[in-house]
Amino acid sequence: MHTRFEIDLSQIPFSRAFSYMALSKLPENWRGYGNNEGIFLKNISGSAPDPLIAEITFGSEDVQKDEIEHVCMENTVLSLESVKIKYECVFADKETLLIRTDGKSSGMTLDFITESGPYDYIYELKNNGINCFVANCYKNNCSYVMWAQKGRICLDQKWEEQSSLYSKLHVSGEDGFFLVIKEVVSEWDRVCQVYDFDMCALKIDREFFDFADKYPKLPDEYRETALLAAYVNWSAYVSRRGFLTRNAMLMSKNHMCSIWSWDNCFNALALSYFNPEAAWEQYMIIFDVQDASGRIPDSINDSNIIWNYCKPPIHGWTLKKLMLNMDISRERLEEVFEKLEKHTLWWMNYRDFDKNGLYEYCHGNDSGWDNSTVFAAEPPIEAPDLQAFLVIQMETLADICDKLGIIEKSVKWRTESKELLKRFVENNFYDNMPAAYQSSTRNMVKNESLLPYMCLILGERLPQDCRIKMIEQLKVKGFLTEYGFATENPASAYYRSDGYWRGPIWAPSTVLLLDGLAECGEYELAKTAAERFIKMAKKSGFAENYDALTGEGLRDRAYSWTASSFFILAREYL
Repeated sequence: MHTRFEIDLSQIPFSRAFSYMALSKLPENWRGYGNNEGIFLKNISGSAPDPLIAEITFGSEDVQKDEIEHVCMENTVLSLESVKIKYECVFADKETLLIRTDGKSSGMTLDFITESGPYDYIYELKNNGINCFVANCYKNNCSYVMWAQKGRICLDQKWEEQSSLYSKLHVSGEDGFFLVIKEVVSEWDRVCQVYDFDMCALKIDREFFDFADKYPKLPDEYRETALLAAYVNWSAYVSRRGFLTRNAMLMSKNHMCSIWSWDNCFNALALSYFNPEAAWEQYMIIFDVQDASGRIPDSINDSNIIWNYCKPPIHGWTLKKLMLNMDISRERLEEVFEKLEKHTLWWMNYRDFDKNGLYEYCHGNDSGWDNSTVFAAEPPIEAPDLQAFLVIQMETLADICDKLGIIEKSVKWRTESKELLKRFVENNFYDNMPAAYQSSTRNMVKNESLLPYMCLILGERLPQDCRIKMIEQLKVKGFLTEYGFATENPASAYYRSDGYWRGPIWAPSTVLLLDGLAECGEYELAKTAAERFIKMAKKSGFAENYDALTGEGLRDRAYSWTASSFFILAREYL
């Protein structure tokens, strides 16, 4: 298979599965790092105090800069094309990036930005007759060894006491060059392997297309979009390291270089249709770091775990879907039951502050809807979605017990689920509409957020009058735009086009709400919204979220749970 499409490196980083390196085009002073605008090699490990490894400029050090006019992907090869020269990049493996030109005089400079911090420098050594250059990048908590398989490298560096004031490598060749860049976390094996660029490209192409083929198939009009979605997800993977006990699909290698503990559920669900082993890996990775109380963290990466917040308990809902989509062995059901039960008990034991049998978020971040107007009041907040998710999670625990033949616990969790549903309906609905309450005062939180509607995920478990009223409001209040469901009513005084959870369309809220609508028998409405979201993704890519009125992509522009949700919606509604 051969594909070629334009790619914007300022939106979608160039990387490969399991690598901690990526190429991106960054604006000036990106995230306060003081950089120039340009193309940068990045280290996306959580251990890197500064993710910028080196700025890459094209052209020889003694000639005018070679301006890149076209950037495209040819399968898994990145091509950067100027008027005269084509620079090609491919990852030979997760630690090794190859860059070449061919047949023409050309050059390239890597500026390792050593002025941004102490102790960074480059040293040169001969290894079996090959001139090698090792960049000791303290700012990245890593080193990089480089050699020219074709052409030459010239070190341009000024040393002062403990580090270099600047360190640059100029790569050039009269008939092209071939540069090898290898990541070294601790020690280099001193092997200068000879690489065949084209064979490396064929090997990685096979790996990518094998991964892409295991996603749901879409109509021909979305073929290129589906490949891009698969690339976003495949390239977002990093290998197991540190706190990551399994190969992990990060949310992005742009800005959000971690896993948040509900984002992974959508990635797992998209994989579950045809790639069950990968789905299980992504679902379980958060539970691998569950603490003794049953709590799972807000987010993890290879070097950091954030415990200050949590995320909504959609894990039971997700597992219910996984059990429908794939075979899960008895051994795995036993493992996940213990972890999911502990997680559910954590909510029951630690997030019912007023002991009324209804559960609270301590912050908007806990809900995943960080700044939703539901959290305009001081927390803790008793939110409708939380009760609904836990009803389903308890029900899922009972379902697993049925499969395992644990009758006593099955009865216990089914009873808990029904009793929570009863308390929820009796205490968290006003005029047949779901309401959020401030836990300490029992004051209702006035809002025009889409968040309370997430409880539609309960489907026919909810009273008919409540379902009818909620669906009617969704249809008439203006939440549904040309592109999907806005997270804050566009008529709200608090609506903002780029307001994070106060307006933009998000993938997870879309998947959850549409599942609820389908459960309520509103399949055509769900299908309409799904089609709008899918068309928006074709137009605007796989952004963290989207302007609800224009469909423009916002924030991080290569977000894996958005790509995964694209596949989920296509599978369920197209």
